[in-house]
Amino acid sequence: MQSPGALVADERPTSRFCPLCGGRLRQPDAAPGGRPICQECGAAHYDGPTVAVLAVVFAEDRMLLMRRGLPPYAGSWAPPGGFAEAGESLETAAVRELNEEVGVKIDRAQMVPHAMLSVPAVNQVCLCFIAMLERMVPLTPCPPEALEARWFLEHEYPQSEMWSPAANFDIARLYDRVRTRRFDFYQRTDDAFRIISDGTQITYLWRRD
Repeated sequence: MQSPGALVADERPTSRFCPLCGGRLRQPDAAPGGRPICQECGAAHYDGPTVAVLAVVFAEDRMLLMRRGLPPYAGSWAPPGGFAEAGESLETAAVRELNEEVGVKIDRAQMVPHAMLSVPAVNQVCLCFIAMLERMVPLTPCPPEALEARWFLEHEYPQSEMWSPAANFDIARLYDRVRTRRFDFYQRTDDAFRIISDGTQITYLWRRD
């Protein structure tokens, strides 16, 4: 499956017929927020964002990363992830991608919400989950999606080779969150990237005025 960032909004096909009644769709104006309307039954059809998931997994103070084999970001290190499929919960999608890409099988109950990233520029929403395992497990990277996979201690974290969405991420805080079992939730919106911690304390990583 293609990983997050692989599609942009204008690459997706535009539907011409209503999936409910088969009637022809009247295409919207170019204005933002426009949506096709069926000329027969009047149903509006939403071209909402694609939903992607990421699985950030830790064990014995190490973070699981894989080296991507497909564009975008081919050759860079990143957490396992991909797009959620039809009829699939987000937790199930994260567990599936983890197994498909690096051969790690865990229960979906181990997936704890960690970040919600809205990226309107590519019409995409990414939900990130974190899972903490008692012990490291063997990794089986599956080409072409994953060329290799490793468990990284904090001082081994491949900052210079990480995919660009994580280029400026405060990785020390993430490792500390795992060590201390602190709750942090990351939220990216149109104009800010912030961390919500215990007691609803908010720290901004960046913010547009």
